[in-house]
Amino acid sequence: MDGAQQRTHTRSDAVRSRVALTDAVERLLREGRVDFSIPELASEAGLGVATAYRHFPAPSDALHAYYARAAGELVEALRDIDVDLDPVRRFETHCREWIAQAQTWGPAVRHIRSHEGFIERLDNGDPSIVALYSALDAVLQALVDAGHMPAGDRRVAVLLWITIFDERVVYDLEHHHGWTAEQIVEHLGRAARGALRIT
Repeated sequence: MDGAQQRTHTRSDAVRSRVALTDAVERLLREGRVDFSIPELASEAGLGVATAYRHFPAPSDALHAYYARAAGELVEALRDIDVDLDPVRRFETHCREWIAQAQTWGPAVRHIRSHEGFIERLDNGDPSIVALYSALDAVLQALVDAGHMPAGDRRVAVLLWITIFDERVVYDLEHHHGWTAEQIVEHLGRAARGALRIT
């Protein structure tokens, strides 16, 4: 194996290790094990402790990486929605996809909510929040442009939408209230449309 192949192999191993560790974070969080140590994370991932420390010097780093991955998956799914849909249909499709995503990672993410507010994190340039805001703001702008929503402070409008679709709400309605995904989409979508005055 020459030097270039060795570097590629090493990078591939590093990527696989990071994915394994981030997957392990999700499993630990789903079990409610928020205060795990790096050795516990390494054991859950089936990796050596030194490898885990190379990726995540502290548990908070692992938690941040998991949150960023979940937020990134949501943003990617929302960006895949056809921008040429009727604005109201586009909004509804975003709501439906958001619930589908939240059902996947919400049971884990609900344990690691930031103590900072959404607008605070947006102003501070948090990459995950900036990307999510950008995706949602474009949907609301299309609604405003089409006359389906009043113009106003869209930072607040996005905040309201995010608050209604909080993964803890989705988790609670699914796991403790017994609602189906369709019921959750219908009720939260109606609440968001009312809060945002979408017609």
